[in-house]
Amino acid sequence: MPLRQSEHEPSGTSAFAPIPKYRNQGGLPKSDFRGSQVWRLRFRSSPAGPRRSGKSSVIRRLSWDLFSAICPFKSTVKRPLDRETGYSQTLYGEEYRMLGGKTLLLSSAAMCAALVPVSALAQETDDENGADENGGTVIIVTAQKRAENLAEVPMSITAITGEALVTAGVSEAADLVKVVPGFNYQQGAFGTPILSIRGIGYADNSASAGPAVTAYVDQVALPYSSMTRGAVLDLERVEVLKGPQGTLFGMNSTGGAINFIAARPTDQLEFGGTATYGRFNEFNLEGFVSGPLGDTLAARVAVQYETRDGWQYSTTRPDDRLGKKDFLNGRLLVDWEPTDTLSLQFGASAWRDRSESQAAQFIQFTPAVPVTPLTQYIADAMQASPPAGDNPREADWDAGADLRRDDEFYQLSLRADLDLSDDILLTSITAWSEFDGNQPIDIDGTAFNNFLVAEHPTRIETFSQELRLSGSVGNVDWMIGGNYQDEDLRESTYTIAQGTNGTIGPFIFSPLGQLAVQNVETASVFGSLDFHLTEDLTLQGSIRYASQKRDFAGCISDAGAGVVGVSAGDAFSFLATILSGTPTTIPPGGCVTLDAATFAPGLATSSLDEDNISWRVGIDYKLSPDALIYANVTRGYKAGSYGLVPAILSSQFTPVTQESVLAYEVGSRFSTLDETFSFEFAAFYNDYRDKQLQGIVLTPVFGPLPQLVNIPESEVYGFEATGVLRPIRGLRFSLSITHVKTKVQQDPQAPAEPRDPFGALTSYVGESFPNTPPWQVNADAEYRFSLGDGGLGAVLGASLTVRDSSPAAFGENPIFELPSVALLDLRLGIEDEDAGWSAQIWGRNVTNAFYYNNVTHLTDYVSRIAGIPATYGVTLGYRY
Repeated sequence: MPLRQSEHEPSGTSAFAPIPKYRNQGGLPKSDFRGSQVWRLRFRSSPAGPRRSGKSSVIRRLSWDLFSAICPFKSTVKRPLDRETGYSQTLYGEEYRMLGGKTLLLSSAAMCAALVPVSALAQETDDENGADENGGTVIIVTAQKRAENLAEVPMSITAITGEALVTAGVSEAADLVKVVPGFNYQQGAFGTPILSIRGIGYADNSASAGPAVTAYVDQVALPYSSMTRGAVLDLERVEVLKGPQGTLFGMNSTGGAINFIAARPTDQLEFGGTATYGRFNEFNLEGFVSGPLGDTLAARVAVQYETRDGWQYSTTRPDDRLGKKDFLNGRLLVDWEPTDTLSLQFGASAWRDRSESQAAQFIQFTPAVPVTPLTQYIADAMQASPPAGDNPREADWDAGADLRRDDEFYQLSLRADLDLSDDILLTSITAWSEFDGNQPIDIDGTAFNNFLVAEHPTRIETFSQELRLSGSVGNVDWMIGGNYQDEDLRESTYTIAQGTNGTIGPFIFSPLGQLAVQNVETASVFGSLDFHLTEDLTLQGSIRYASQKRDFAGCISDAGAGVVGVSAGDAFSFLATILSGTPTTIPPGGCVTLDAATFAPGLATSSLDEDNISWRVGIDYKLSPDALIYANVTRGYKAGSYGLVPAILSSQFTPVTQESVLAYEVGSRFSTLDETFSFEFAAFYNDYRDKQLQGIVLTPVFGPLPQLVNIPESEVYGFEATGVLRPIRGLRFSLSITHVKTKVQQDPQAPAEPRDPFGALTSYVGESFPNTPPWQVNADAEYRFSLGDGGLGAVLGASLTVRDSSPAAFGENPIFELPSVALLDLRLGIEDEDAGWSAQIWGRNVTNAFYYNNVTHLTDYVSRIAGIPATYGVTLGYRY
């Protein structure tokens, strides 16, 4: 009878280890196994014979003899296991298809739990279950919502352990660019994080914009990128899945999906933490406590606090600083196993961010509309503003502006796993999330009040429920399930702007409000089948039907008495009267967006109903236990969306419809028998339809303004290659090269038009996607060595991230070019594994390379968001 691997199988356990009454060290629910009392044997397999030495083989034989003598058992297959058969299956995994034939589960009487000899094998097997003799690591991933050895997953996936994330200085989703080939991060004009993988992302400035790369924590969705800020906390690992993931993870994953796997509660008391001090008076504390609360209950608490002084300085007020950090983050996990067949996992996460928004760097004055005598003072002030140099710390912002965020996030989740039989598992995941934020930002890069988002309140509340059944029948692994999600979104801005396009007739107006309210309901059903045609050949298929209804209401609005001139209500009353021929008066605080047909001001409302079918077909073949080749064809979708745009006319609220990607991928994984060298390669081609984009519409009075558009046809293709070399014990080199080519094949269709950021009519055909570097390189070198006979050791390391130049916008204007950059990080540390402490000094961007990841044009300016300059510090750690 086929068996199923737990989703949280630890990678560093002893070879023959009993599962404790409620939980093992890795936080593994008992219901993830078959049978009431289960024993686990993990090992490597090879058709050619065992990889271990003769000593290891003898130990295994003796252990089998001792185990079978002390604990008579009934095999999970129907024929008896003699000494040689049992020994053979522990080496080769015959008739047991778990973790690629590398895991054996045996039913046993409960009385044997205290009798199995674990310690005798621990030393011999620690290497093969965690790190091998040359430093290789066996990583268990859940990319397909079941536990598998990373080396045997037939798809492009990057998995990084929690320890590796800490070593690389990954403290938030944006830092994944250091360790994930093909991943890119961009900060939107309003500070919204924009994530993309292999050139596929959604560059919308609003916080309530659905992403093209969706994030999860333990398979619980973080459906909006603004929610990801606290995800990197006390992690076991992170998995980055590349290419469309709609069949198992749903819509809004046309680029891929990121699954943050939290470290689970343990059956023994554990605690630890780190303290970091660095440049700009950076001080970070992080710690956790984990352990049992009873025979069937365990919990884990993790807390993080980060603080930093301002690192930017004003070019006109040199003593004025910006960029302070004040971030508090926490997570509580509780695991309960009330019965042998039921396990419950409760999670509660929360974070609070009072950090200051980063100010932009001013590049040049580009008036939205021709300057008039009424707006000449604006032109004079902007032209007098000094452009920023090649110093990332230079910036400017309005004097006295309060740019502190007021962001909070809360999430509650409950996962239940119920073994309905030895072959069938029922899983339920229920989650509620709430994001309440206010992120003011000054994005014109000058001390003049050209465009200041003084307030940006956002509220996102989501509820989701997933039910799924999974199991195995013969040579088939199957899964069926359904998902429901309800979202309430409310986003608004209060903008103080004095721009050349902020005039109507003889009036200049400011401030202005924006409002977008949405309710989104999504329902889906899905299923997957894995046919193991032979021991080495597997055919996969999965499908999901999804339906979504999205209701929208929005407008721009009067925001009170004018900073200069008149209020927006008075100015738009004048405009509506002229255009409609009917006297119009807009009340204070009222909507000023004009109906595209009647020119009557009011709230614009609309609905968008869509459905789609995502699917995947794949085949993989194991050339050997250390070599895998695979091919996949996948179709995925991203749902349509409305935007938070300054809609003078209601037609600017026209939504983008759903986009789709038909992805073709072939790939391979290979490692040598001794794992001194491993190599991965993937080539892909994506037929991209209706790509969603925040484009430009040219209005007669106000000049170029944002509007969402679809690009009918485009393509994305390229390859990724990753090699890891471990020539001697403790020494490791890794190199990843990613090449992505993107090209628009058809321009947006009327009434949308292809325009550059300044509103000039152009053609996108043949252009590359913004913020998609054609080449990326990630390299890392590390050497670990002993400093004596005890547990004291040292580590030297360096990592390099290289990004090719790319455009920040369509239109091929060189002012929007993002230059290439190479970022070098260095680290030096000592650690005592026996005592549990470590110390590391580190430097990031040690060459102080100047770079920026976004260039923006709104109203009368072009500005950019610069990258962080060189930082350095020391980190102390302890773990018990």
